[in-house]
Amino acid sequence: MTEQEFSNFASGDEKALHQFYIAHFGYVTGRLLYKEKCPKDRVREMYNDAVLAVRDRAMSGNLRPDNLLGFLLVTASNCWKMELRRQSSLLKRHERYLEQLPDNIDDTDFDNLIRSEEETGLEVRRQRHTLALRQALSKLSDACRELLTDTIVNGLKVGGLAEKFGLKDARGVTAKKQDCKGQLERQTLHILQQNGWANNAERSG
Repeated sequence: MTEQEFSNFASGDEKALHQFYIAHFGYVTGRLLYKEKCPKDRVREMYNDAVLAVRDRAMSGNLRPDNLLGFLLVTASNCWKMELRRQSSLLKRHERYLEQLPDNIDDTDFDNLIRSEEETGLEVRRQRHTLALRQALSKLSDACRELLTDTIVNGLKVGGLAEKFGLKDARGVTAKKQDCKGQLERQTLHILQQNGWANNAERSG
């Protein structure tokens, strides 16, 4: 990037921003995918956040034109790591709810809770989160449901589950567990958001 191009970029020029975005898209998203193991459906979001963060840094006068690509790579990596920490926090919260999940909550209870206009307070928010989690759990495959139950609720070690789930070794079970937990998190958040409960759920944790 020339000094003039950087000056345009740092001034907030949209054309310069677009050129910067296009120039580094393939390389940075490739690194996110293959080095950072960022899921394909999240790569563009992480790249967008990183580009805007770099532009903001340049506009504030705290960034020099040399090695912009290196700074962009570090920023994109940090964006994904922050997202992983957020997901980990949510997954741990979901694990706690899953461990306490009662067996006698059905779809009727869920519908009644949605319709209720009088429920308030922390306990209701916890109930909503639990109900959303149960609904999300029901949308998982049988294998995912059973794996999460075995490892989270029943406390079974992954090393003894490889044969049961047709996986090569404990590492395969761990990877499958993380995938299932990710599905559970996304389904739960989707249900919370559908019913306007997402913000309350965040505050209740």
